[in-house]
Amino acid sequence: MRTELARLTVGAMLAFATCAASGAMSPYVDSRIVTYPVFGETIADIQRSIAGSAPSRSGDAYYAGVTKWSLTANYDLIPTENGCLLDNGEVYLKLRIHLPALSQNPRSAAVEREWRRFFNALNAHEALHAQNAHRAAVTLLAKINGTRTDVNCSRARVIAEQATQTLIERISAYDKDLDAQTRHGATQGAYLNHGVR
Repeated sequence: MRTELARLTVGAMLAFATCAASGAMSPYVDSRIVTYPVFGETIADIQRSIAGSAPSRSGDAYYAGVTKWSLTANYDLIPTENGCLLDNGEVYLKLRIHLPALSQNPRSAAVEREWRRFFNALNAHEALHAQNAHRAAVTLLAKINGTRTDVNCSRARVIAEQATQTLIERISAYDKDLDAQTRHGATQGAYLNHGVR
């Protein structure tokens, strides 16, 4: 439920005008769901199992789901008469959504329904983080294809890397706000109801 961002290995130009580009039309995406096993016949048992196996922790808190992603980009810096052109860009998004997978132990129909309700809500919440990562990749790609600057290419690279860091900070803030507003998905249904038997 918490998004962990990897630093971009190369930058993008976000502060300059964009013209016709010749790079990739969309980011290359490597997206996978990674599950971790949880067990239990009751909601309390399942919750304890999640607490012991959750892939993301912050102090005593744990998060049943987490979306981790990283971006890398390649582009050419082409000197022009008046500055530099960023072009031939490609962006690679590596996306991993970590979710619990409940074992096939026998349990009541009510517990099964509650599990499905919780899992679907958790999955939907993590999908919001994944969509945010994809938007970042699309934004990055748009900025590294056909962006002309009025500075030389070595200065353009520095500016691009600074702008990339700003993009990372904005995305991080968006994800933190999403988790704060939804209490890490709880207001969207990503919690287990301990009253279910």
